[in-house]
Amino acid sequence: MTATGLRWWLACRGDGVHRFFVPPSHIEEDRVTLPSDAARQLARVLRARPGDGVIVLDDSGYEYTVILDSVSPRHASGVINESNVGQGEASLSITLYQGLMKADRFEYVLQKGTEIGISRFVPMVSERTVARNIISDNRMQRWGKIIREAAEQAGRSRLPVLDDAVSFADACDSVAGPAIIGWECERDTGIRGTLLRHKTAIEQAQSLSIVIGSEGGLTAEEVSYALSRDVTPVSMGRRVLRAETAGIIAAAAVLYEMDELG
Repeated sequence: MTATGLRWWLACRGDGVHRFFVPPSHIEEDRVTLPSDAARQLARVLRARPGDGVIVLDDSGYEYTVILDSVSPRHASGVINESNVGQGEASLSITLYQGLMKADRFEYVLQKGTEIGISRFVPMVSERTVARNIISDNRMQRWGKIIREAAEQAGRSRLPVLDDAVSFADACDSVAGPAIIGWECERDTGIRGTLLRHKTAIEQAQSLSIVIGSEGGLTAEEVSYALSRDVTPVSMGRRVLRAETAGIIAAAAVLYEMDELG
């Protein structure tokens, strides 16, 4: 094996491989040009050299193993060695309608939700939402970057979708297929029992929507409205969860019950 081949083999075995999402336009035939931020990271942080290997993703579900032939803080490019269908996506699509919170808490949801396998995030304004400010373009760009970096780290091959913010009523009205809403006042219907009862419908739809309130929780009137839209209120257990924790735990419970966690 040549020195170049050895570096490629070492880079691509185990956790040593680095992953980068790129716009589809950055892939032309068998060549890839990485974005400027990825080039800086490769050159200055990872100390990559020509001959090293990376995995490039274009949000199509495919992974491209790439051998770098040019690395500098301003430019990095390489040749596609092979392509494969990514293995990091769940077969079940989960949409999380998450009540808006303080910026750091909402960013935590985006990061950990992406890691666990959520497919779509919809920021939501409910009656008790405190953070009602208009979401700026800069904030959406920051959130998109958090999602991208979390997806790269977690080995995903598709980027979760980040929608514009909607009202609670619009969220409930837009839900299609099986859906649950976490509510701390629910006592009779637990999340596990609900998932088991509706497992066939969830498997057939290959999707599930989860609705979670913000720091102030949800009102009884809002939960009643959700129920009228076939969104099932569920208990998350005997302990009261913080808003930024509830959606992550609910998604993990769903993926576990649907045999998506191995």
